[in-house]
Amino acid sequence: MPIVTWDGTLAVGHDMIDQHHEHLLELLNKTYDEFCEQKSKQGLEAVLDELIDYATYHFGQEELLMEQTDFPGKEEHLREHAYFARRVGEIQKDILAGTGHLSLEVISFLRNWLVNHISQKDTLVGNHANARQGKPVIIDLH
Repeated sequence: MPIVTWDGTLAVGHDMIDQHHEHLLELLNKTYDEFCEQKSKQGLEAVLDELIDYATYHFGQEELLMEQTDFPGKEEHLREHAYFARRVGEIQKDILAGTGHLSLEVISFLRNWLVNHISQKDTLVGNHANARQGKPVIIDLH
């Protein structure tokens, strides 16, 4: 059972970013499934590693897009990425050291951070990149 579903409401309107986000959420759901099924510690560590590695790759690509399109909120956005990377790195370090474990609290943090960041911050990046590239932007009427 997924903890979050990609249904288009999280689309930021930029193909590359949306594809990355969809994959990140698939990896988060895979992590959640492993947790719920109480898979081996090694299995949980492997899927968490995959999620972290892909998030790192995605952040790099998104940051390159911000640079290429001269995104005005780039510095704040980079700080958010750095916070997530630092926090997830701490979680991973604790798990590997045996002083922490993958818990529902950790999974909730991952889910909430990703969903909030995508819907609030990455939409701005997608709209800005599209406007700079002459593509339609997403207008949230809510």
